[in-house]
Amino acid sequence: MPAAAAIRASALAFALLMPAAPALATDFILSLGYTDFSGLSPNDNAVLGLEVQSDPLRRFLGADWSAGAAIDLHEAGGYWLGAGPAAIWRRSDDWFIEASVMPGYYEPGGSGNRLGSHFEIRSLIGVGRKLNEQLSVSVAFAHKSNAGTSSHNPGANSFLLRTRWHF
Repeated sequence: MPAAAAIRASALAFALLMPAAPALATDFILSLGYTDFSGLSPNDNAVLGLEVQSDPLRRFLGADWSAGAAIDLHEAGGYWLGAGPAAIWRRSDDWFIEASVMPGYYEPGGSGNRLGSHFEIRSLIGVGRKLNEQLSVSVAFAHKSNAGTSSHNPGANSFLLRTRWHF
């Protein structure tokens, strides 16, 4: 699927899922950013991310922990789909720190951005601010790596602007 078509399909899925989001999860997150791929001939490009996170399941180490699932669609045609734990450390002044670790499946598509295997783990850390009871914004850094499970492990780093809708 060409990148433009994938982005249009994702935007349509986002628009269709928004009304159902309260039944699916407590938070729906849209990310836009840029990915810097490592490797022999990287094709750095824009990335669009869609993510859902459940209601907090547990409070541990000062954070609210939830289950999350995400998909990243790269402009050059690749995608990553994963799921795993997500945490939010809330500050009293509407600021928060967010983090997640999600193992998943990576497909480079026609981009040439091979990361060593289809198994790739996305780790993410960000800082954000709650604007009102339903809307937050954040900036985040994400890294994808196969954690040395393959002999080839160049990795990819993304800088993201994220908008979070809470239901």
